[in-house]
Amino acid sequence: MAGKTLIYLGAEAHGLYRKEAGDANWEMLTDGMPPSPQARTIAVHPQDPSVVFVGTQRGVYKSQDRGDHWRRVNMTEGRIVWSLKFHPSDPQTMFLGTEGSEFYKSEDGGENWQYLATISNPDSVQMAFATRILGIGIESANPENIYAALEVGGAAHSGDGGKSWKIMNKNFAGDVDLLDLHGVAVGAADSGSVFISNRTGVWRSRDRGENWQNLQFENFSGIRYSRGVQVAPDNPNTVYACVGMNFGSEEGGILQSTDQGDTWHRFDKGVTPRSTTFGVAINAQAPEQVYFCSRRGQVFGTHDGGASWKEHAVPDTATNVISVACASA
Repeated sequence: MAGKTLIYLGAEAHGLYRKEAGDANWEMLTDGMPPSPQARTIAVHPQDPSVVFVGTQRGVYKSQDRGDHWRRVNMTEGRIVWSLKFHPSDPQTMFLGTEGSEFYKSEDGGENWQYLATISNPDSVQMAFATRILGIGIESANPENIYAALEVGGAAHSGDGGKSWKIMNKNFAGDVDLLDLHGVAVGAADSGSVFISNRTGVWRSRDRGENWQNLQFENFSGIRYSRGVQVAPDNPNTVYACVGMNFGSEEGGILQSTDQGDTWHRFDKGVTPRSTTFGVAINAQAPEQVYFCSRRGQVFGTHDGGASWKEHAVPDTATNVISVACASA
């Protein structure tokens, strides 16, 4: 499969799929996975794309053959995993977040997971589910600084590699739209910019969350509710944001910034996402390749930095699509 690109798609029902970018059909990945897997987050090893992790309702599953076979790795039973993140310079070290705001670390390539802390915010908005860690961001220049996006609890910062946490909600307290975080990313060459996404768009901090600045999506886009934010692997000044009208809207898209969030533009040109965008993925081996998925079941991809796009029809069995990943095969 040399020279090809694999796309992985995760859904909350009947949940994990794979296809080669040039193929017509998706393959449901089931060998070793739990019944009806809820694939909430997908992480491809940044140096070895044959290794893939998926966070599910039954913990973490790992494949070492690009998804052909899976096995559950060792972590505490009963954990619903919503976020996975590789250490920026040591891919043997990984982190994850759960429903219930538990934070875990692996130091052996994701085989075994150690509980580090529960991120507690007494001012979290009570929902029908426990507070979730929907995103993890790590400073590449100082990876002891880690950030967590809490749904619906705002932002948290750790200065000791995830052992202890401080809630960083000075600008958000009491506003559910601002506390409802869906993603976090760290950018800039000195890893001094932290970006979080919420119902109002994307906010930025340059002092590790002490103060947050609204990046004013309304000045650049008619839709600004954001379900995620990612920094390009090859250029820490380039940021991508998932957007829609609201959680269940019939319109979505991707915004891109090339100046650390000062200005934004629509990145998805000539396509029509018919629901809120829930995931964006950049190929670490070929960053001009970007894919995004919308909640009601569309996947779009570009292999030329956004100049042209292709839609990849999603199987009817994939409902509530929430995660996407891509890698060179």
